[in-house]
Amino acid sequence: MVAGGIGAAFALAACCAVPLLLASLGIGAVWLAPVVSASQPHAEALTGVSAIALLGSVGVVARAPKHCEPNATCSRPWFRWTVITTAFVGAVLLVLSKVYA
Repeated sequence: MVAGGIGAAFALAACCAVPLLLASLGIGAVWLAPVVSASQPHAEALTGVSAIALLGSVGVVARAPKHCEPNATCSRPWFRWTVITTAFVGAVLLVLSKVYA
């Protein structure tokens, strides 16, 4: 879910925020033109998908048991923090895509 959320947020941020970041790093952003042209007609749907996927991924990880019982499925602390951190990066991309659009 977090990968889908970041993918949708990246597609939205490809128009303005990502090229600005890449230009500040000295990297060209011409290769993003096809992503921008494909994502702009679906901007509102991508915003919804990204927000739902990012919130859902954090919700699933947050609700997982923190202590493992014998023969039970649980999330490890490093996995939990990786998902939460990655979802935060996706949320930042989503906000930047709306601020700079």
